Amino acid sequence: MDYGKIFLIAVLAALLIALAFGAWAIISQQNYQKAVSAENPEDICKAPAGYTQEQWEEHMGHHPDRYAQCLGSGR
Repeated sequence: MDYGKIFLIAVLAALLIALAFGAWAIISQQNYQKAVSAENPEDICKAPAGYTQEQWEEHMGHHPDRYAQCLGSGR
Protein backbone atom coordinates (compact mmCIF):
# COMPACT_ATOMS: atom_id res chain seq x y z
CA MET A 1 0.00 0.00 0.00
CA ASP A 2 1.18 3.51 -0.79
CA TYR A 3 2.11 5.27 2.48
CA GLY A 4 1.84 8.66 0.77
CA LYS A 5 -1.87 8.10 0.13
CA ILE A 6 -2.43 6.91 3.69
CA PHE A 7 -0.69 10.01 5.04
CA LEU A 8 -2.73 12.28 2.74
CA ILE A 9 -5.99 10.64 3.85
CA ALA A 10 -4.99 10.99 7.51
CA VAL A 11 -4.17 14.69 7.04
CA LEU A 12 -7.46 15.33 5.22
CA ALA A 13 -9.41 13.49 7.93
CA ALA A 14 -7.69 15.58 10.62
CA LEU A 15 -8.52 18.79 8.73
CA LEU A 16 -12.17 17.78 8.37
CA ILE A 17 -12.40 17.01 12.09
CA ALA A 18 -10.79 20.36 12.96
CA LEU A 19 -13.20 22.16 10.63
CA ALA A 20 -16.19 20.41 12.21
CA PHE A 21 -15.05 21.37 15.72
CA GLY A 22 -14.50 24.96 14.60
CA ALA A 23 -17.98 25.19 13.09
CA TRP A 24 -19.50 23.70 16.24
CA ALA A 25 -17.69 26.25 18.42
CA ILE A 26 -18.96 29.16 16.33
CA ILE A 27 -22.54 27.90 16.34
CA SER A 28 -22.46 27.26 20.09
CA GLN A 29 -21.14 30.76 20.79
CA GLN A 30 -23.86 32.32 18.62
CA ASN A 31 -26.57 30.35 20.43
CA TYR A 32 -25.18 31.44 23.79
CA GLN A 33 -25.06 35.09 22.73
CA LYS A 34 -28.67 34.83 21.51
CA ALA A 35 -29.79 33.43 24.85
CA VAL A 36 -27.88 36.02 26.89
CA SER A 37 -29.22 38.91 24.81
CA ALA A 38 -32.76 37.60 25.39
CA GLU A 39 -32.41 37.68 29.20
CA ASN A 40 -34.87 39.72 31.20
CA PRO A 41 -32.57 42.26 32.93
CA GLU A 42 -34.98 42.51 35.87
CA ASP A 43 -35.12 38.73 36.47
CA ILE A 44 -32.59 36.58 34.62
CA CYS A 45 -34.19 33.47 36.11
CA LYS A 46 -37.48 34.07 34.27
CA ALA A 47 -37.79 32.63 30.77
CA PRO A 48 -37.44 35.41 28.18
CA ALA A 49 -39.62 35.72 25.09
CA GLY A 50 -39.00 32.87 22.68
CA TYR A 51 -38.19 30.33 25.40
CA THR A 52 -40.35 28.13 27.58
CA GLN A 53 -39.44 28.07 31.27
CA GLU A 54 -38.29 24.48 30.80
CA GLN A 55 -35.98 25.46 27.91
CA TRP A 56 -34.61 28.38 29.93
CA GLU A 57 -33.97 26.17 32.97
CA GLU A 58 -32.08 23.74 30.75
CA HIS A 59 -30.03 26.64 29.37
CA MET A 60 -29.30 27.94 32.87
CA GLY A 61 -28.21 24.45 33.93
CA HIS A 62 -25.42 24.62 31.36
CA HIS A 63 -24.10 27.84 32.95
CA PRO A 64 -24.26 27.33 36.74
CA ASP A 65 -21.67 30.04 37.30
CA ARG A 66 -23.85 32.66 35.59
CA TYR A 67 -27.21 31.49 36.99
CA ALA A 68 -26.23 30.22 40.45
CA GLN A 69 -29.00 32.26 42.11
CA CYS A 70 -31.60 30.62 39.81
CA LEU A 71 -30.54 27.01 40.18
CA GLY A 72 -31.63 24.88 43.09
CA SER A 73 -33.54 27.70 44.73
CA GLY A 74 -36.96 26.11 44.20
CA ARG A 75 -38.12 28.78 41.78
